[in-house]
Amino acid sequence: MEGDEAPLDDKAKRMRDLLSSFYAIDSSSSHSTATLNHHALPFNASARYATLDTINTASFDADRYMNLLVQKSNLDALLQRHFEMAAEIKNLDTDLQMLILCVQSRSDGVNTSLHGKRDHIEKMHRTRNLLRKVQFIYDLPTRLGKCIKAEAYADAVRLYTGAMPIFKAYGDSSFKDCKRASEQEVSVIIKTLQRKVLADSESVQARAEAVMLLNQLNFPVDNLKDKVLKKLEQVLGDMNLESGEVAQLLDNFDESSKKEIVPELSPENSQTVSTREFVEAARAYKVIFPDSREQLIRLMKDLIMKHFEVTQRHIDQQISSTDLLEMLRSIWNNVLVMDEILPEAAFPELSLKGARVAVEHFVTISFSRLLLNITDPLTKLQRRQEGLGEEYSFQGVLEASKKSVIQDSMSVLLVTNELA
Repeated sequence: MEGDEAPLDDKAKRMRDLLSSFYAIDSSSSHSTATLNHHALPFNASARYATLDTINTASFDADRYMNLLVQKSNLDALLQRHFEMAAEIKNLDTDLQMLILCVQSRSDGVNTSLHGKRDHIEKMHRTRNLLRKVQFIYDLPTRLGKCIKAEAYADAVRLYTGAMPIFKAYGDSSFKDCKRASEQEVSVIIKTLQRKVLADSESVQARAEAVMLLNQLNFPVDNLKDKVLKKLEQVLGDMNLESGEVAQLLDNFDESSKKEIVPELSPENSQTVSTREFVEAARAYKVIFPDSREQLIRLMKDLIMKHFEVTQRHIDQQISSTDLLEMLRSIWNNVLVMDEILPEAAFPELSLKGARVAVEHFVTISFSRLLLNITDPLTKLQRRQEGLGEEYSFQGVLEASKKSVIQDSMSVLLVTNELA
């Protein structure tokens, strides 16, 4: 008997769960309401006032309903109700299957009847897209002209590149006139973009964008890059660093040179172009032509070597150690800016080598002058003895040599210590 009761309990539990799934409107709200009712009143007290009509409420509780049903109904009525509900559930399941089959049948019928119309709609949709493309091609020259007037060159290039596949396929037949008119407008755009690239008055961003648009139009920008770099080379060759720039502190340059506008470099004003202006122009050209690093590195190295050559000439003209340090400091400041632009070029190492050579040359020149100052009185005395010069006393010669040894040697040592 105990073995028979367990399956009946499981079956009854499944039935109660089925009732809950049918009649519980909101599981969370019904659960919370049932919990509140359970805590508010004891079961016997609540069952006393409960009715079977609670099956249609949001607070329906399957366990309480079944207990109430057992209390208020006899066994025969319960069995009869059980058989009725089982029959209803079976009928509902049969009706649901028939409804599904009916819906599927109608869906198949609708799809069959719409098949021909669907093909027609798809054809019309493709035709509409084709007509839009045709209209776009016919309107392209006019739209390009409007973009040129508004200086919206990026939009013009986008429109033209979008039409290129159609022009390649049908440009020699159906859209021959449209292609010719569009190419005329594009030629105007290309010339304008070329002028932008070569104009020093344009911003770096505008010039870089112009190069990008020319690349999208399949225009060879290598010629423009060669022109720009050739202009840089010409300006570098014509720069007059002897005009006092090296002797001044170039690190006190105007911060405006860091602005987006590139300094105007041309052969006409190359004599007055400063090193920092040249470097900032190189920075801009690196942005405009990202693949021109090797050429820019070569130009920068030539500029550094040119500075050290001028420094060597100033040393030969006998400058003070303070002036030499000023020159080296200004060169170093410029080299730091170059290193920001092209860090892979190792400009600081090249500059340190050049500075070491310049300092060694300065020390050598200083000791050579010291030796000359010491031997000069003796040379004059020798010439007097030979009757070729003015009269000099031997005591005066010794005093002059002594003064040169003490003062000039001390000066040279101080200079050497300062440079070290």
